[in-house]
Amino acid sequence: MHVVLDGQALVGGIPTGFGIYAKLVASALELIAGREESFSHNIAYPHPRDKPLASVWQRVLWEQYILRSKCRETLSPALLHSPCLGAPLFPPLPLVCTVHDLILLDEEIPGIFAREYFTRLVPAGWRQAKLVLTDTEHVRQKVIERLRIPAHRIVSLPLYSRYESSQPRWQPPEGPPRFLMIGTVEPRKGFTTAIGALAQLPEPLRSDARLVIAGKRTPHTVELISLAQRLGVQQSVEFIDYQQELTQLYLGASALVFPSLDEGFGLPPLEAMSLGVPVLISSIEVLRETYEQVDEVTNPGMFPAGRESALAGLMRQVLEDSGFTASLTSFGSLIAGQLTQERFADGLLAAYRRAIERS
Repeated sequence: MHVVLDGQALVGGIPTGFGIYAKLVASALELIAGREESFSHNIAYPHPRDKPLASVWQRVLWEQYILRSKCRETLSPALLHSPCLGAPLFPPLPLVCTVHDLILLDEEIPGIFAREYFTRLVPAGWRQAKLVLTDTEHVRQKVIERLRIPAHRIVSLPLYSRYESSQPRWQPPEGPPRFLMIGTVEPRKGFTTAIGALAQLPEPLRSDARLVIAGKRTPHTVELISLAQRLGVQQSVEFIDYQQELTQLYLGASALVFPSLDEGFGLPPLEAMSLGVPVLISSIEVLRETYEQVDEVTNPGMFPAGRESALAGLMRQVLEDSGFTASLTSFGSLIAGQLTQERFADGLLAAYRRAIERS
């Protein structure tokens, strides 16, 4: 079996969530190739590789024309894995698509062509797949219901952390407490909840603590700055571009705060947990699926989505109760110990074999 991986998310600068996922798949393919003699793969990259596909036009040209041409050069039996965004409407190879979420189907997208691409063309490509992968069962059920793709053609395959087995491990950092948030600055990420929770911390904790928001700035950033000013915590909220070495951001945090209102999986909590970083996370359904419980152990760091007071209480515990912090770290290790690269690679290979059988 030969797998062609669409590498459009692997070109350009610092990877987005799509790019991180594509790298996880590429690393898993290397693992499979090392232990399966009959397995090989290659990555189809757009040219030039130092620039991302920034426009919808570039993506359509790549997905519907250039990528198809590259696939025709491959000997069979083979398949194409599209790890993000769109896929060829007329795939030259059996197609596997990963659908991370359906969030864009409900958003107001400016521009007619962009709206048609994200709400019509991309889902049409997914429907051509012999097999669809999702990161969670929650998203799998949404794909079944909304896209009308038969259940037997969809498999949920949770991710693993790129920091699996990484060193050094987290230790309580010195200096002012720093609560870290990672992600593109958009309303669904719950940044307002975190700022509101920071404002509810008692003195002197409120004055000492910092909320560090690492992610691509958007118009929502201005709204958050205004909110922080109204709540009197503008000096304690720091916005940084997603340019630093992410490992150091994780290791320098007192805890990762993840108050998201909507997700497809939620990878930053898993990455933080794999490094031993304490994590405070909202209890929306999709996050409960992965992060609520391991065996008989329940996550002590979950709080109701949007509840600023509940998050503030947990943030205070992180700063004042070392036993609570240790319980967060211990629970995170259990999660990271289950969601491994080897498990992901096994699931990926099984999915590819199913797709080949259906072709």
